[in-house]
Amino acid sequence: MINLARRFDRWLHSHLFLLVALLLLIVLRIPNFFEPYWYGDEGIYLTIGNAIKNGERLYSEIVDHKTPIIYFLATVPNQLYFRFLTLVWMLVSTIAFYAVGKKIFKQQLPLIISTLCFVILTSLPWFEGNIPNGELFVMGFVLVGAWLLIRTKLFDFFVGERKTLNTINDSTKFYLAGLCFGLAILTKVPAVFDVAAWLAIMWFIMTNKAELLLKSKEKSQWWQLLSKVILQLLIIVAGIFTPILISTIYFVAVGSGQDYLQFGLLYNFHYAANWGLPFDNPILEKFFTLPGKLMIATVVYLILTFKSKKIEPANQLIAGWFILSLVGALLSNRPYPHYFQQLVPALSFLVGVIIATIKSKKKYKLPSLAMNSSLIGLFIAALLLLDFGAYPTWSYYQKFFKLIGQQISPAEYRQSFNQFMTDNYKAAEIITKSGVSEIFIWGTNPMLYALSNTNPTGKFTVSFHIKDLKAYQETMDSIRTKKPFFIVVMNDEHEELPGLNEYLENNYIINSDFTHFSFWKRLPGSLSRGGL
Repeated sequence: MINLARRFDRWLHSHLFLLVALLLLIVLRIPNFFEPYWYGDEGIYLTIGNAIKNGERLYSEIVDHKTPIIYFLATVPNQLYFRFLTLVWMLVSTIAFYAVGKKIFKQQLPLIISTLCFVILTSLPWFEGNIPNGELFVMGFVLVGAWLLIRTKLFDFFVGERKTLNTINDSTKFYLAGLCFGLAILTKVPAVFDVAAWLAIMWFIMTNKAELLLKSKEKSQWWQLLSKVILQLLIIVAGIFTPILISTIYFVAVGSGQDYLQFGLLYNFHYAANWGLPFDNPILEKFFTLPGKLMIATVVYLILTFKSKKIEPANQLIAGWFILSLVGALLSNRPYPHYFQQLVPALSFLVGVIIATIKSKKKYKLPSLAMNSSLIGLFIAALLLLDFGAYPTWSYYQKFFKLIGQQISPAEYRQSFNQFMTDNYKAAEIITKSGVSEIFIWGTNPMLYALSNTNPTGKFTVSFHIKDLKAYQETMDSIRTKKPFFIVVMNDEHEELPGLNEYLENNYIINSDFTHFSFWKRLPGSLSRGGL
């Protein structure tokens, strides 16, 4: 018993900071469980998750433009469960982040600062850390995959903890890491850049040992090393493609293969290109194209490669990861805060690397410090150029304390998040009491679908996709066929759905008790008349 107590004491002492970080994460996320159904993307996820539970085929009968895992994660009973899933996910992600950090940093201070940065940036509203967005789930898969990779002999060889690489018996770890990376890509496509950054370890291993090619007696060692590295790379790639292949087989089997290709994969390229920049400088515009961003990333990787004598391997990995995750975050050039969550793991590690470099006070590390500082400067410049605006944090917690202190009512608290909340909760009560399972909303208010636990009439959760895909006739055909009991028309939707107004006038009666939308109820005789 005494030995057990001593072992627990040693374990507690060695993991004390991690436990404090996890406790901080939980405390920061407590207000998340009191938020109303206010956030658009979360409303879409929950709506599609509900449709999947009700038997609708993803991409064929219910549509959004992301890869599938986020929607299957959202098949939870309601928002509260989704928030709890996110909490557990981020606890696991933080543990994985800390484990990777322990391998990267030889000192405690950089590890502590990096972990604190990670917990704070993924939890506070600045970058929408309080919302179950796809980026948070992506980083969980990526970090667990990274944790598996750092436990291999190949990684030990990369960071210099192993001088030779005679045998590699880590095929299972490589394959499982690949599986995690594949699942990350199936959560959001930009995860390919995080995956590429970790696969680049193989590149750095070979280029860091390139001097062997100049020595005739040791040239064969380089080629032997290359064959081992390629073998492990192929195992990882096999792991990556396993879930992607399984998902493809699944969607083909349920008759949604073509739709999966169109909406789950190819539509992302259209979406990424469908955004105007807030400036018209032709040089800057070229840098914000995909070729321009990839060119910058290539330059960074070339510097990391040819300056390998002055930049430590772990720094090569983190700096490369940072620039590629920046490319991923800027893929569509949209200044949405949650897109920059993709940067947070690499950014947090990069801050730790800078702290470690400054703390070492070694002049030969100045090129490393200059490189890392320049990368953060590049990130800040991108934020400024895109007119990025973070969500307020102090007011978020201030509102929560007012709620629990009964200084504001639950209705006032809900309304402080989104102007639609009072209307939505009132409409949801009417919809729920009616017992209907399907409504139609023209405009952007997917939160009402999620709140009322109803499916959209037609494939689409928001008008954006209907307009972007010119699916007007298809949508009106669905409305005429299914005759939803309620139809909501948002006041801020300035484009008409052709044929909808006439259909409403002939078959529905309006409830005018709502500020932000028109709430239409089907007339009792419209079913027998068949509508227009």
